[in-house]
Amino acid sequence: MIALAFALIAAGSLSGKVTLTGLAPKLANLPVTRDAKSCGGPSKPDEALEIGSGNGVKNAVVWFTDIKEPPGERKEREKLDQQNCQYVPHVVVAPVGTTLEVVNSDSVLHNVRTTEGNNKLFNYAMPIKGHVVPTRLRKEGIYKVGCDVHPWMRAWLLVLDTATYAITDDSGQYKLEGLPPGKHKVKIWHERLGEKEQEIEIANDKSAVWDVAYNPR
Repeated sequence: MIALAFALIAAGSLSGKVTLTGLAPKLANLPVTRDAKSCGGPSKPDEALEIGSGNGVKNAVVWFTDIKEPPGERKEREKLDQQNCQYVPHVVVAPVGTTLEVVNSDSVLHNVRTTEGNNKLFNYAMPIKGHVVPTRLRKEGIYKVGCDVHPWMRAWLLVLDTATYAITDDSGQYKLEGLPPGKHKVKIWHERLGEKEQEIEIANDKSAVWDVAYNPR
């Protein structure tokens, strides 16, 4: 108990906001080309760049590359659902070793294909509503998720060699707490805006700030 109390007192935090400078490009909706009655249509929003209040960027991922274990309880399972022919959530982040539950909540056939370049992580045909395929994530990488049946369906799966990460919310905000003091390497990724790296110093019982500004692409 004494050691736990000391660890909590000695921890720091990192927070910030990810923004886009200038005007955001307007992305065209993605046409629904089949199963329109089940999927809804005639189009779906392109979630590759979602901008909120104050030009905040949603779905950017921030993680510490040199802190492997999370400050709190580690999640053993994550979920990627298919709802109305869209992936929910659009970005999934999980540490190596996590079990990802791939779910089909639709009454149509989906084919979930997950790749990094020419490397395939998995490829599942899911023809039945309520079908769940659990997959143990054993290989680190940043994977595109697509559906061969419905080409507008797009998502991302980040399998990281760390459990210390955050995903920006609708307004581009993120926060990580319970971090060990010292200098650490931090990375940020966004599917359209790219990656950046920074060395951040975390102090005892204090909050560091790393705001990131991207240029439009």
